[in-house]
Amino acid sequence: MGLFSSLFGSGQPSDECKFETLRDDGVRAMQMGELPYAEKCLVAARALRSDSRVTALLAEVYLRQRRFEAALPLLEAYLRDEPDNLHALLLMAQAQGETGDYAGEQQTCERMKALQPDEPAVLYCCGEAEHGLGNDLAAIACLTQCLALKEDFAQARLLRARVLQNMGQHAEVLADAEELVALEPEEETYRMLHAQTCAALGRTDEAVADCEAVRAQNPFAQEAVLLLGALYEQATQWDKALALYDEAIDLQPGFAAAYKARGGVKHHLKDEAGAAEDLKQALTLAPEKAAEIDGSYTNVENEMNARYRQMNPYGF
Repeated sequence: MGLFSSLFGSGQPSDECKFETLRDDGVRAMQMGELPYAEKCLVAARALRSDSRVTALLAEVYLRQRRFEAALPLLEAYLRDEPDNLHALLLMAQAQGETGDYAGEQQTCERMKALQPDEPAVLYCCGEAEHGLGNDLAAIACLTQCLALKEDFAQARLLRARVLQNMGQHAEVLADAEELVALEPEEETYRMLHAQTCAALGRTDEAVADCEAVRAQNPFAQEAVLLLGALYEQATQWDKALALYDEAIDLQPGFAAAYKARGGVKHHLKDEAGAAEDLKQALTLAPEKAAEIDGSYTNVENEMNARYRQMNPYGF
């Protein structure tokens, strides 16, 4: 049974009745989180009549589905009819940021600032656009202004911390990381940001505690494993590092980076055969990472190749 038949039975309702029913059902489906059905209803409604509200609703469905490329033309169409609608402009900026169109996002931000320059969400989008365009000082200025207006804007604080982290300003990052952890102590992203920052500042015990807290909450947290392992290695606690990687690989046999890290530890411990086997497994699982392998790993790979050549009379 087709969509119209299921909605209207065998009668012949007017196009206006069909349009209103499809629109309203689309809204209800959105509210219930039934996004595929909401999309069907709103697409069908839009085919019956060009309506700016339905266009905006369908764009929002696509945004919730993370189909940003599909949302952009709908938002553009809506904004032709409602050029000063701040909510639609914010959705446009979000979609542009997600698709990497930072120049477009910057232009949308200029339109929004003309309407409401002190709206925190507008300033956040400005910061995102500036960062995407490589203007990190301008990004920090926008995000700092945003946070002055709304201190608990976690997304803005996280982005500012990431920008500062890229600039190597770890003391400033730490202040934002501490604020984020205080806002949501169980949020893994915030705890790992705090761990990375503590590690960069030489506050190793705190970084280790953060990693252990994340792993206690989520044993599959790969980022925590790799940072904790690196901290153990830095402290020459090779046995702890080896046990950590063994456990991580047991839990996630496809964890290529753990094989690579474990191979490095084995190479340091003079277990060349084990190091070579881990290297081989890491490259099998993630061949695109081959170019990243250097240092001790390059030595292991060269030794493996030398052994193969010795066994092969043709030298290849």
